[in-house]
Amino acid sequence: MPPKQRGEELKKIVRSVRDGTFEYDSKEPVKTDWAQYDQAQIYEMVNYLNNIRDLVNLADKRIKERTPPRKRGPGRPPTDPANVAKTLLLQTYLESSNRVAEGFLLLFQEKLGISSSFSYKTIERGYDRDRVNEILDEIVVITNESVEGKEETFSFDGTGFSSSNKENYSDKRQKQNSKKGNMKAKSTSSVEGEQADDSFPESNSTTKKGFSYSVMGVGVQYKLISGISISPNHSIGETTMFPEAFDQTLNCHPNLDSVLGDGIYECRWITNLVSENNATPYFLPRSNVTFKSKGALGWYDMLYSLWEDPQGWLENYHMRSISETVNSMVKCRFGAPLRRRLDSRKKTETRLKLVGHNIRRVGYLEVLGDVVPHWRGGCT
Repeated sequence: MPPKQRGEELKKIVRSVRDGTFEYDSKEPVKTDWAQYDQAQIYEMVNYLNNIRDLVNLADKRIKERTPPRKRGPGRPPTDPANVAKTLLLQTYLESSNRVAEGFLLLFQEKLGISSSFSYKTIERGYDRDRVNEILDEIVVITNESVEGKEETFSFDGTGFSSSNKENYSDKRQKQNSKKGNMKAKSTSSVEGEQADDSFPESNSTTKKGFSYSVMGVGVQYKLISGISISPNHSIGETTMFPEAFDQTLNCHPNLDSVLGDGIYECRWITNLVSENNATPYFLPRSNVTFKSKGALGWYDMLYSLWEDPQGWLENYHMRSISETVNSMVKCRFGAPLRRRLDSRKKTETRLKLVGHNIRRVGYLEVLGDVVPHWRGGCT
């Protein structure tokens, strides 16, 4: 087939997908063991507390083993960051203020393996501690080890966490996309290769509330977050934050097979980044797409596979909705507005919500029989 004709067919396929006229083959619905799921809900908090204790202990142990010891300076020694991390994860689950979290610390201190209690001011300062964030990042690695070799397909998506109940990220994103669609409709021409606007929707707040924005990678089978990039700046954009989340995912799953994402990620350099790491990209292109690779070798391969087998390609691509499912799971369970006002603390609070999802999720997977926790005791 002549290249020009092939390009026109590709555009027709993309247009039909975007306007909803593409005819999909139906898939069999996934069966769920609701009795087991009920048990997972019953034991959710018990497993969450046990996993906080064991995961933080193991993460802290690993960090200490690879970090050269430092000579302590004068003054009172700081509170153990592992104990602070446990308390912040408990606070995130219970969605409490710092003072109420101090009370919960007294209640669950023994359960979490915390040797001594500390004040709400120590909890507040914990959001600024680098070691606490390092422990949280290590927990992401450890929880993903439980599905290593079983999870091969990862979906990436961006979202925002608000500091106010008056602002809803999904609603703002919808209005932003609607505004862009109207502007595009008024345009008389479209330039091939033009970069899509990937900026996050901006908050209307004139105070220091606003949003904390994140891009995350998610395993489509087990719904564990594998990579996280966070920024309080809406103008950074999803594509700029993608490499950090992708690198973390690659670190957790070096043999990943497929990478999925919506149209924001369909730029050539991201496609090339994915293909250079021996993974297959699935990003839905724009309707005026061409096969011109412009040096990005993975670009042509991705488009050719879409043209050659659109049904099979789209069957893989549409699993990207799992990342949206995980976004919804996080906000349903950890949906309280951000309490912090400083950007550095907003980033930590956002990270706590995402790591809290993984801790909660592995508790469910353990009951459902999909995960055997290797971190029990925190000494492996």
